[in-house]
Amino acid sequence: MISIRRRRTIVLPSLLFSLVWLVFFRGHLGWLHHPFTAASNGTSADDGIPPSPFQPGLVEFWDSASRALVEAKPDCSLPTEPIEAPPPLNDFASLAKGFDFRPDLLPMPQQDVDKMRDAHARFVSRIPELAQRLPYANGTQGIAVAASGALLPVFLVSLKMLRRTGSVLPVEVFMESKDKYEKEVCEIVLPPMNATCMILSEVLEAVPEKLKWSRYQLKALALALSSFDDVLLLDADNIPLEQPEHFLNSEPFLSKGFVSWPDYWANTASPKFYDISSQPIPSTAERAASDAGQLLLSKGKHAPTLLLILYYNYYGPSHYHKLLSQIPAGEGGDRETDKETYLAAAMSLNASFHTVTTKIETLGYTQVHDKQFKRAGRVQHNPEDDDHHHHHDGQKMMLRRPSFLHANTYKLDASEMSDHFNNELRSQRMWGETKLMVERFGRDVEKQVWAETLYTGCHLEHAFSAWENKSNVCKKIGRVYKFLYN
Repeated sequence: MISIRRRRTIVLPSLLFSLVWLVFFRGHLGWLHHPFTAASNGTSADDGIPPSPFQPGLVEFWDSASRALVEAKPDCSLPTEPIEAPPPLNDFASLAKGFDFRPDLLPMPQQDVDKMRDAHARFVSRIPELAQRLPYANGTQGIAVAASGALLPVFLVSLKMLRRTGSVLPVEVFMESKDKYEKEVCEIVLPPMNATCMILSEVLEAVPEKLKWSRYQLKALALALSSFDDVLLLDADNIPLEQPEHFLNSEPFLSKGFVSWPDYWANTASPKFYDISSQPIPSTAERAASDAGQLLLSKGKHAPTLLLILYYNYYGPSHYHKLLSQIPAGEGGDRETDKETYLAAAMSLNASFHTVTTKIETLGYTQVHDKQFKRAGRVQHNPEDDDHHHHHDGQKMMLRRPSFLHANTYKLDASEMSDHFNNELRSQRMWGETKLMVERFGRDVEKQVWAETLYTGCHLEHAFSAWENKSNVCKKIGRVYKFLYN
C-alpha cells in the first residue's frame, strides 16, 4: 500500500504539469479541433515558418467554394487552333463610334456552348450561399499582391515606392507554398513596412478538394483570400504614384465598389461567352479591354462578383481566358490571362462597376541605333478625374493625374537591370528625361525607382532565393546608378 506522503509526491507534479500544459499550450492547439486534418491557421512550428494570419473561417469557406468549383466543371474542351483576328481589334483608340463588330473566332459546337452555360449556371446558383460565408475583416482597407520567387525583389521596389507616397495601407504578399517562403524577407524586411507574407497552400491544402492554381490565377486567389474588405489588387511590378487611400475613400469607388482601368486594345471577348453567361452582347466600342495591373474591389459590395472571378480563373487556362480574349495569332505577350475575368464577372452578375475613361499613357525612350520609340512602361490615372475638370485661361481642361506606373517592360530586378541598361537601353533612362519626368509627375520618378532598385541590390543581395546563383548584383547596379545620377 502506498503511503499518503508517497501519493502526494506523485500527484502534485502531475497536477502542476497539467496546469502548465493548459495555460501555455491549449491556446496554440486550436487546430486540433478543426474538422480537417491540416491546420487551418497556418503551418506548424516544426518547419520554422510562422502561420499566415488568414481570417478565421477561411478554410471552412474554401472547403465549400472548392467543392462548388469542381461540381461546376465545364463538360467540354475548347479548340486549340491558332486564332486569326482582323487588325482593327488590336487598337481600341482606332475604333470608330458605333463600331459593333464582335469577332466570333472560336469554332465551338452549340452543344459545347450549352454545356458551358449549364456549368456556369450551376456555379452561379451557389454564389449567394458562398458569398454570405466569405470571411474578411469588415471596414478594413489594404493591398493584395501575388509575388514570390523572381517577383519578390521586383515587388520590394514597388513596396518602397508605395511608402514614398506616404501610404500606410497594410500589404499582404501571397506565395503559393512553403517552399516559396523567404525567411529573411518575410520576417525581417517586410514587417517594418507593414507587409505580411501569406502562404496560399495553408488554405488550399487544408481541404479535401486540393485545386491547383498557378501564375495569373494566383491574383484572383490573393484578392479572394486577403483579409481586407476594400482591396487594391496590385501587380508586383506596378508602382503607385499617389496614396491609394485616396481612391478607396472617394468616388467612384465609394458608390460602385469596383473600379477597373483600360488597356490599349479593344475588348475581344467571344460572343459565345455572352451566350454562356446569359447576358446581352455588348458593343465592341463600348469599352476597352481591361488592364488588370491594378483593380479596386469592395468585398462588402462585391462578394458574389469575387466568387465568379474565382470561377473564371480556375477554369481560365482551359476555358475562360481564351473565351474572354480570343487572342490573335502573332500578338504575343500574355493577353490571354486573368485580365478580362474581373470585369466580365461583374457584368455577368449585373453588378455595379466603374471603368476609368482616361486612356492609358505610354512611357518609353528613343532607341539610339534606329531612333525608334520603344515602349517601356504604362501609366494609369486617377479614377476621380473622369468626372472632374478645371479651367485654365477660360478653357475647360481635363485633369489627368497619374496614379500607377506599370513597369511591365523592364522588370525592376537589380540582378537584371544592369544587363538591360547595357544591352537594350544602351546606357540611357527608360521612361524619359529628368525634365519631362518632373513636369509630368512632380518629381523624378525614374531616379527614385533606380535608387530603390539599387537599395534591393546592395542591402538585400543575399536575401532572395532567385539571386542565389547571381554574383556582383550590388556592384553592377551600382555602376548603372552612378553613371546615370552621379
